[in-house]
Amino acid sequence: MAKYRYRIEGGRYGGELVFGSVNPAFASYYAELDDTSELIDAVLEADQMGYGDDEEPDDALLDPETPPSPAADADDYFNMWENDEFEHINSAYADGGFTVYEVPADGSDDWDYDKEVYEGEAIHVYGREGGYFNTDEEPEVINEEDEDGNKYVPVLMFHSCEKGSFGAWFVDTDEPFDEFKLGMGVVETNLAEFVDAVFYDKVELDCDYDYNDTTGKSYDAQVGWLNTKWHDSQENIQENLDEYLAEFEDNAEWERENR
Repeated sequence: MAKYRYRIEGGRYGGELVFGSVNPAFASYYAELDDTSELIDAVLEADQMGYGDDEEPDDALLDPETPPSPAADADDYFNMWENDEFEHINSAYADGGFTVYEVPADGSDDWDYDKEVYEGEAIHVYGREGGYFNTDEEPEVINEEDEDGNKYVPVLMFHSCEKGSFGAWFVDTDEPFDEFKLGMGVVETNLAEFVDAVFYDKVELDCDYDYNDTTGKSYDAQVGWLNTKWHDSQENIQENLDEYLAEFEDNAEWERENR
């Protein structure tokens, strides 16, 4: 058994975000609006139709025959939280920092809050562009790949802003906690930046969601056109993770000398 066990928690603000493709007409219509409240209402209204709401939506673009998502049809109503072809994130905001608690090494009380050992930032490991897309100008050609690998897809990003706890990460070690071994990956989107992964001593930690508890504060949404060529997926990160971790080691050394 290791001598020490630590629980790492992210900041108290974050939320759930989904990012998926939509019908071209849906993206074109709502991209023209300056106020996103109509888009948010439309998505919520379409989603509620899948939960026993028999009333047809007022907006023709949200008719059951032509729902926002091309994956949905009249018999399979639009579910906004399943419209996640490109990303489905449920995490704390990346700028919220971390708090670390020492808990019993034998695992007898993983959720003890009595012994806080660190509060502050983690060292950057990587940032990936998981949800950047164009909202201003509709491409002339969509849903077709050109000879350079560009493919523009109409997309919807929907985000529930929340307050609470968004998971925890546990570390078992024979050495006292070292803040310069704590690292994080960030996923960047149009609406917010989120914690994508947490590392300790260059090892990625599994997130424990057992005690997730959040309260919704507001919604945000955008539509536009994603060039799938530039979507930076988790798979891309894993392919280059050794390089990122080598850079992390250099960053950690600099932090030790200058923090």
